[in-house]
Amino acid sequence: MAHLANVQQSLVWPSRTFPAALLVLCTVLVGGWFAGPGSAAADPGLSGCVTDSSVANELTVTCDPGSGVGEHAFIRCRDVLGMPHTHIGATIGTGGGWSRANCAPAETGPV
Repeated sequence: MAHLANVQQSLVWPSRTFPAALLVLCTVLVGGWFAGPGSAAADPGLSGCVTDSSVANELTVTCDPGSGVGEHAFIRCRDVLGMPHTHIGATIGTGGGWSRANCAPAETGPV
């Protein structure tokens, strides 16, 4: 008899968690739709650096030697459920160079 009670409890448990999981999923979807796309802009304080967002789902920051030391590219992307994610590129060193941040394959950006 105790075994039957355990089976009944295990059948009740998923039915209580399913509405909660569905509510969380709907909240994420609706939040993503109403948040909408944002904007991407270069940091105006980075002299000697150029930001390029001409490639879809990618942001590149290129700096002259001595400029942008310690900075890196970052891009905000949105996944298929509407959740925003931030991706960060490599840090720019004292010799200048570039930093590139890319969205994941199923994401779009910049947002």
